[in-house]
Amino acid sequence: MTSTPATEIISGVSRRNFLRTGAIGGFLLATGSATAMLTGCAKSHPASDRLFLREQDVVVLTALIPVVLVDALPTGEARAAAVTRTLAAIDGFVGNTSPAVMDQLYQLFDLLSLPPARVAAAGLWSDWPNASEKDLLAFLTRWQHSSVGLFRAGYAGLVKIITASWYLLPESWPAIGYVAPVRVV
Repeated sequence: MTSTPATEIISGVSRRNFLRTGAIGGFLLATGSATAMLTGCAKSHPASDRLFLREQDVVVLTALIPVVLVDALPTGEARAAAVTRTLAAIDGFVGNTSPAVMDQLYQLFDLLSLPPARVAAAGLWSDWPNASEKDLLAFLTRWQHSSVGLFRAGYAGLVKIITASWYLLPESWPAIGYVAPVRVV
């Protein structure tokens, strides 16, 4: 079956764009994985007090959580504590998923943790702790609307694990009007 302009418009993806997206995604994964293996990043284990998260993953998430949950988090000193509890919830949530999900998230965090891959994939020249909220929001927006399916999937994965983990915490429930079930003793 040949592709016509009408079918390209209807499907939204031409064969050329599909192949380009696959090539770019494959290149980025291969580059990130190879760099991670050569630097030993891929072999690192979770931090001693964690099920899943490694130190470099905590750095990435600590920068992204306040940007993703911008209006949901408390303000002032309570904000840092809420970020810490969200990190613990992410660790417990992902640490109890399948090994395949964990491997995919490790690949994503490896890509975002290595400086050359971070610059190429995320467009962030600054290290995660030094990146401005504006730059982090621009990175998330680029990935959300990217023509590269791998970036859109990475965006969705990051945002979903952050928001799901936050809304697992009872302190987030009043803001959404959720009342926990009453326990009868």
